[in-house]
Amino acid sequence: MGDIDSLTEAFAISQVAKSENSTAAPHPYFSSLYKKKSSITQEERRKRFLEAQKQKRFDYAKHARRLATSEWSDGDEYDENDDEEMDCEEYIRKPSRSYKNQLMLSEWLVEVPNDLAEEWTLVLCPVGKRCLVISTRGVTKAYARNGYFLQSFQSFIPGGSRQVQDVSGGAYTILDCIYVELTKTYYVLDVMCWNSHPLYDSETEFRFFWKSTKFEENAAVQSEAKNNPYKFIPLPHYNCDTESIRNTLHSPLPFDCKLDGLLFFHKRSHYLCGTSPLVTWLKPYMVPEILSIEVPASLCTDRPADYVCMQQHLPKAFKKNEERKNKEELNMQYEDDG
Repeated sequence: MGDIDSLTEAFAISQVAKSENSTAAPHPYFSSLYKKKSSITQEERRKRFLEAQKQKRFDYAKHARRLATSEWSDGDEYDENDDEEMDCEEYIRKPSRSYKNQLMLSEWLVEVPNDLAEEWTLVLCPVGKRCLVISTRGVTKAYARNGYFLQSFQSFIPGGSRQVQDVSGGAYTILDCIYVELTKTYYVLDVMCWNSHPLYDSETEFRFFWKSTKFEENAAVQSEAKNNPYKFIPLPHYNCDTESIRNTLHSPLPFDCKLDGLLFFHKRSHYLCGTSPLVTWLKPYMVPEILSIEVPASLCTDRPADYVCMQQHLPKAFKKNEERKNKEELNMQYEDDG
């Protein structure tokens, strides 16, 4: 246990694990340091986030336009009164003035909410690359969550190609996606802005309803075409009562690739850039330990052969994940320098 404790402590003070319960570090529930380091419970932090989002006064419409137009000049600063009005900034931070840290990231599901069945919704996530997608001025661009540019292409997303967008019209769309390279598919996790209509301040239930409706209305975006070389498929959401979760995990997956994990969204949460306790994450093989729900063996094929429990496994898994991410960032930097 000494080696695990030392490694966990190193994660806790590292840059990648500076957010409490961040999925960049091992699941804190299985760390002996968890109770010592946590000043408030995850449930209490959820309540504070929900209260803070009622108080925030940030102009997300302006922020969405800046993302779409890449206009971050000194002459276009945030309003001077933003700092005074954002008295909840300890919990809800302003998004950065770049393409970095624009996505809403999850925490480990440490404490199962008492209202999980009533106030939460579940999304199954495929194995892929999380990315920010922006379509505007007749082109669609994808960025890694660390802000690195990935690729540009035409798409039928509003603003994303000359076929669906008058370049001078100014329409833009901002999506939170998971890109699966093998199938050339962007799975749409969330919608922050659609056809110049910002949704950051909308609750999860409304954003997901909007996502489903708009992609039904724009069905062509879900198929490959000359001006839409990558498919955009909205990820479905499910109820979070025990029976629904069990049925969902025992039904066919909504994508043609491996399941990476389960995201749980609080229905009242706005889209908040950065890590939030209102979005939580579990790997499939963690579900029986945290939720006491049986998971099909077919969804746990990435569980190591020597896996016994999360307490033993997560430090090793975290190390491998960090090595992979560091390699990807080095490759991106090399491509940028080239």
